Amino acid sequence: MSLQSMSLVDPTGADPGGTSLNLSPRPVDLKGKRLGLLDNSKANSDVILNTIAEVLNQQYEFADIFYVQKHSACLPPVPEILADLHRNCDVVIAGVGD
Repeated sequence: MSLQSMSLVDPTGADPGGTSLNLSPRPVDLKGKRLGLLDNSKANSDVILNTIAEVLNQQYEFADIFYVQKHSACLPPVPEILADLHRNCDVVIAGVGD
């Protein structure tokens, strides 16, 4: 496996089919980039994400910080949320609370 691909493992033990994902190119620097925050809707995930964004913004001076929240912690984000992140962000941090 190269640094440009990633294999998924299903925590339930089911075989995910051995398909690899190709990763997007990573930015050389985060300065001036658009940061996306994907809140999984668990308790305190908004606090965690906003604190991380505040700390990182002091160093990288993001052009924008785009925040979205999933409708359910136990389900993947709906396609519209992923499309918004893709359209409005250069990098995304997904947050887990509790």
